Amino acid sequence: MPTRRPVLWLIAGLLLTLALVVLGLRVGSYATSYSFILNAFWHYNPADPAQLVLVQLRLPRLLLALLAGASLAVSGYLLQTLVTNPLADPYLLGTASGASLGAIASYVLVPSLTVMGVYLPPVAALAGAFTATLLVVALGTRRGRILPAPLLLAGVSVGALAAAIGSLLTFLASPEGSLRSVVFWAFGSFERAGWDVLPYPAAALVISLFVLAFLQKDLNLLLLGEERAAALGLPVARLRWLLVLLAAGLTGGVVALCGPVGFVGLLAPHLTRRLLGTTGRYNILICAVLGGAFLLACDLLARVLYPPAGLPVGLVTALFGVPFFVYLLRKNN
Repeated sequence: MPTRRPVLWLIAGLLLTLALVVLGLRVGSYATSYSFILNAFWHYNPADPAQLVLVQLRLPRLLLALLAGASLAVSGYLLQTLVTNPLADPYLLGTASGASLGAIASYVLVPSLTVMGVYLPPVAALAGAFTATLLVVALGTRRGRILPAPLLLAGVSVGALAAAIGSLLTFLASPEGSLRSVVFWAFGSFERAGWDVLPYPAAALVISLFVLAFLQKDLNLLLLGEERAAALGLPVARLRWLLVLLAAGLTGGVVALCGPVGFVGLLAPHLTRRLLGTTGRYNILICAVLGGAFLLACDLLARVLYPPAGLPVGLVTALFGVPFFVYLLRKNN
């Protein structure tokens, strides 16, 4: 494949992302023009309510949506590579369900939400994501090999169990306090966005992309199957656990901040492979850009359909993701 083609797709994806960010800055309770947006960043005045909303609320929300979409897309790409199945994503393999359970448990069981000065929901979500993913991989492994069908079935089972326990905790939550927080979080949104939280998902995504930049050839070999990859000298077991940890970390961080936002990890990797094939050098980077652009578009659509607060973004992604999942299911028989 010519080198210029993935570069062109990358540039197109970045331009689309930039356009969606600019459009997102215009949508909201304050009507803004392009000249106003430019002036707000060039001569920022915090005393102006419209500029304050633009810089302190809208822009962090859009950046969080971008980072969340990119993280979920990369996580889905890694899991689909791990099990060589295009139907795999962080939700089908129980990673997101485990993260959700961890976050719900922190809201219900720890009223102050802090332990030794540490804000607990993100930590609990990460712990839940890692625990659920490791359990699914253990259940889907036979004699040191990951088998795709048992892995997917284990993911559905662990996800259902985590969802049931989460529902029980929600039922037992206090109506005056934790229940409201759990219900609001469970819708999936970017309302918690702020300049103080953005460094964490940004650092996780950048570190993951940096590590994966050195593993692209290994990921391509893994697509041949574990036995062939091992015969070619690939340390399959070590690579498998690294991919699991990266995918769980990215998913857990997103769920902790944004709540359940599904199907991004299913859509973006599939679209990337359709555009560039399965072994492209820039696949992971372009997959991240496409995932970020997709979630930005869903958030924009959610705010346009139900202004000014917007619909829960998880509902919008499901409207696109469920038909696409059915399409993949029928296509792959």
